[in-house]
Amino acid sequence: RPMPIILHVDMNSYFASVEQQANPFLRGRAVGVCAYLHAKGCVIAASVEAKAMGMKVGMNVEEASKIVPEAVFVENAPAKYRFVTKKIFALLHELSDTIEHYSIDEAFIDLTGWCRDEAEAAFLASHIKYRLTHEVGEWLRCSVGIASTRFLAKFASERQKPDGLTIITRENLDAYLVGADVQEACGIGPRTARKLRRLGIHSLLELKRYPIANLMRVFGKNGFYLWCKVNGIECERVAGGTVPPKSIGHSYRVPNRVNRDGLVTQVLTKLTERAGRRLR
Repeated sequence: RPMPIILHVDMNSYFASVEQQANPFLRGRAVGVCAYLHAKGCVIAASVEAKAMGMKVGMNVEEASKIVPEAVFVENAPAKYRFVTKKIFALLHELSDTIEHYSIDEAFIDLTGWCRDEAEAAFLASHIKYRLTHEVGEWLRCSVGIASTRFLAKFASERQKPDGLTIITRENLDAYLVGADVQEACGIGPRTARKLRRLGIHSLLELKRYPIANLMRVFGKNGFYLWCKVNGIECERVAGGTVPPKSIGHSYRVPNRVNRDGLVTQVLTKLTERAGRRLR
């Protein structure tokens, strides 16, 4: 059997980078992309420059402005991001016939049988990074992870940001896991992390070496999957083709006056109609 080779592509500060690509006056500046321009509007993306100054996704505009006074805030433009994503994925589809569109700015690519080893996969990844900046947008960057499983490929892409390229093999796996907190793994949230720490598991390397029977006793079958993921055993394959969205919704943070005036029902009705239209 050919050696499994999975590549994960993760665009860096995607929405903010697209805005900087579209508007040269925003390049090199701290940019925050918001759901809507309001003091309580949520920052859904921050540029590389803004992140370096302390801005984080999830802050509201008021909080982000205090941390980064010189930041520029723009309202999100979904149609613009979808247009750029379509061009990016068109490049990725030239690498393999099995590609999973994981999100608007992430994709898994199964290169098994298309590349002889990780070195050849890294060459293809470098070529895609080059084409990305020269054919789609010079201000767009991505981090790439290469490994034998989906989980490790995504974990690898998060090791070097922005614009990184990381290869994880069985030989260097422990070196990457030893300094990684359990919550750095995709799929391990605060609740699971607390349970792991109560077992004395603080790093992913400790999770890798923990007896699988004990994990299954505490977490059930999820403990088996956790152990397999950090040990480089594939439990889920790249889902090729179009994957239907897991959820569809609309949200809006209403100002205090809406609560005072009892207008929440009207806002809820409008959001429900928009979500229903998209579902239909």
